[in-house]
Amino acid sequence: MSREGRNNKIVIVSDLRNLKIVREFVSREARKFGFDEIETEKIVLVVDEVCTNSIKHSYGNKPTGEITIELKAQKDKFTVIVSYDGLPFDPKKIKVESPVQKYSKTGRIKRGKLGMFIIYQFMDRVKYTRRGNKNIVILTKFLKRDDV
Repeated sequence: MSREGRNNKIVIVSDLRNLKIVREFVSREARKFGFDEIETEKIVLVVDEVCTNSIKHSYGNKPTGEITIELKAQKDKFTVIVSYDGLPFDPKKIKVESPVQKYSKTGRIKRGKLGMFIIYQFMDRVKYTRRGNKNIVILTKFLKRDDV
């Protein structure tokens, strides 16, 4: 994918086994866009996490739905749009805090919500919306001069 306004899209069935296709697709396109290996892996991890959450929570681990992953490239901006039907998701209901904060407050490692922390840490912009019956997650990463 060049940096000038090209879009790419795939649609998968909501089955965890399909995440390999998603990871390969996002990795290939992020590298073509110009991200180094570390930034590419961050993007891949975030998209994998969003898709996994949609499969587990919106679709209840049932392969009954579809997830669309669309990539948009514009100059220095790489955007991943993940959209899916299923149960609504409201990120405002989830407290996002680092594992260090959780540990220092409780004295023990607490499971859960680490994915949300990673999503917000690894991407430059994260936006969740709901249109009709669709959850839409817009993930943006900017290509910095150091990455090229």
